[in-house]
Amino acid sequence: MEEDTIMIRIHTCVSVVAILGAALGGTVAGTGGIAVAASADDPTTFERNSAAPQQAAALGDQYFHVEWTAEAVQPGISRLTGYVYNDYGEAAQDVDLQITTVNAAGQPVRNVVERIGDIVPSRGRSYFDFRVPASSSYQLSVTSFEFLEPPSSK
Repeated sequence: MEEDTIMIRIHTCVSVVAILGAALGGTVAGTGGIAVAASADDPTTFERNSAAPQQAAALGDQYFHVEWTAEAVQPGISRLTGYVYNDYGEAAQDVDLQITTVNAAGQPVRNVVERIGDIVPSRGRSYFDFRVPASSSYQLSVTSFEFLEPPSSK
């Protein structure tokens, strides 16, 4: 198949990680990406694989970039506004943006995944406006998307 006709769909598996909450000394209300894969020794058992979400984010970083600003809107709540830019030659839909809150020590605290409501045009951008938990800083990355197939010319 030619590259322009291949539909690429990347999704991350998102689940609550209770161990992370215990390690941080509290409860984690957000989510963290964990992929589950069969063990090589015993295909009936499964192991957690944290590399898969990182690979999805890296692939998202290859095709998209994000520009954003944050402002406090009320105690405990911030407003993130900005644009997701599509650096690829095909429009994308179902674009999920992972917002990671980071504490003052630089450690991730929680993840929130928000969907960009619009199609992100080829070599274009789409605006977003989300309310998220207040944090000293944030990390944003595209973790899920689907490129639209161009109409076939017959």
